[in-house]
Amino acid sequence: MSARTVATLVAVLWAVYGCATPVAPIGTGARPFGADADERELWTRAGRERAAILERVRGYDDPALVEYLSRLAGRLVPDAARAAGGPAPRVTVIRDPTLNAFAWPDGQLLVHTGLLAAVESEAQLALILAREVSHVVRRHALVAARAGRVRRAPYDGAEPLSPAGAAILGTRASLATLAAITGYDEQAEAEADADALAIITERGWDAGHAPAVYEALGGNAAERGAIEMFLLGTPARSQARDESLRALAASAEAPPGGLGTSDAFETQRLRVSRENALEDVRLGRFTLARRQLDRALGGPDDPAVHVYLGELHRLQAQRAATPPERDAETEAAQRAYARALSLDPARADAHRQRGLLYFQQQDAARARAELQEYLRLAPEAADAARIGEYVRELGR
Repeated sequence: MSARTVATLVAVLWAVYGCATPVAPIGTGARPFGADADERELWTRAGRERAAILERVRGYDDPALVEYLSRLAGRLVPDAARAAGGPAPRVTVIRDPTLNAFAWPDGQLLVHTGLLAAVESEAQLALILAREVSHVVRRHALVAARAGRVRRAPYDGAEPLSPAGAAILGTRASLATLAAITGYDEQAEAEADADALAIITERGWDAGHAPAVYEALGGNAAERGAIEMFLLGTPARSQARDESLRALAASAEAPPGGLGTSDAFETQRLRVSRENALEDVRLGRFTLARRQLDRALGGPDDPAVHVYLGELHRLQAQRAATPPERDAETEAAQRAYARALSLDPARADAHRQRGLLYFQQQDAARARAELQEYLRLAPEAADAARIGEYVRELGR
């Protein structure tokens, strides 16, 4: 892709939406960036919000993934903003199966495992992250704050909620609410669309394929249910972004080719799909979970995948409408746990879950034996005391 082609694309996109934002984007006129006093206060608020939210949700402990995402987001910062000394993006990943990624005004991004498991390529992920980087570079939170549009969303009556939704609303995190739930105004969203498409094209991703991300995210809306309260999981808003980006791509005549995905993305997505499936299992979103586990089963034979598949079947057995259905799900769970233990006999959680399955079948002796083995293998587990109580009860 030639430099002239990229420059033409960027020029067309800027002509479509212009630069009417009343606050100058970072890097405008090659001036060094310095946050205004009220902007520094926003950054302080962002830090407090982030700390309060992260106390209430479970992080996804994978330094390699965080490094990959932060490096990816860093590539999406426009050269002018980087040269001006704007905030460098840094990503935190949390275990939440809903579709969400958003940025605070200080450049810190929060990404859900649900989003990472749902996007289909690195180009699509880059597009989503590029929109968030654009909100930071264009200082949209500051624009909203000066217009009096940064407000706390009411918590009462908001249900059902994912872990992140409960944390954001429960802490009255107004900046996170604006960025992730209510959204900026239409001009800001249109600017982010144009910026995102331009930067991913400039950086070499396939701008023709990337907008399909919204079709991928919206394809399972019925299965995802009302818990999807965030912008990316709201069908009407997701459709609006899809239409906007497709129109932009058509009007700009984005050059064909470009990078679709990468080995690094595919490796990370395989692991995240496995772990996010467990979160969907816990929410009872079994169809979504099974789809992700099937994807993970296509990779290396991983005992964790089989443990999570067993948990899916165990919980489906609890909800079975007929005895034959319950028996089939129970047998499938047993096979999955057995496969996990054949791959790793010391896999403690496989013994734990199989013990719970035996308990579900009212087989006290086998349940007790499996739970005892779990405690032997994981004596320091967080739930060791509770499982120990089960063992004692089963021995009576």
